[in-house]
Amino acid sequence: MDEPPTHAMNEQGFDQDRQISEIVAEERSRLRNFIRRRVPDPADAEDVLQEVFYKLVEANRLLMPIDHVTGWLFRVARNRITDLFRKKRPETFSEAAGEDENGELAAD
Repeated sequence: MDEPPTHAMNEQGFDQDRQISEIVAEERSRLRNFIRRRVPDPADAEDVLQEVFYKLVEANRLLMPIDHVTGWLFRVARNRITDLFRKKRPETFSEAAGEDENGELAAD
């Protein structure tokens, strides 16, 4: 079986890394602004931004074809924002107060 030379695979990997770096540099500002308009906490917004770029690297490593990278990035960002708000859903009074084994509010 003929395998490509190792240096060819390294060059290809380097080229993919360079392409990802260029995409991150080009889209970071617009994507951050998009996320910040929807996520009030700056730390959460930065986390979402990092998750989006992580997904880009992951998709690249898995050789997933992405036709329109910019649209894909914004779609992933919207999904991550939705996930963030689902995770931070406010708890009800009964959840905050705690219930005993009979379903009654526990006394402190």
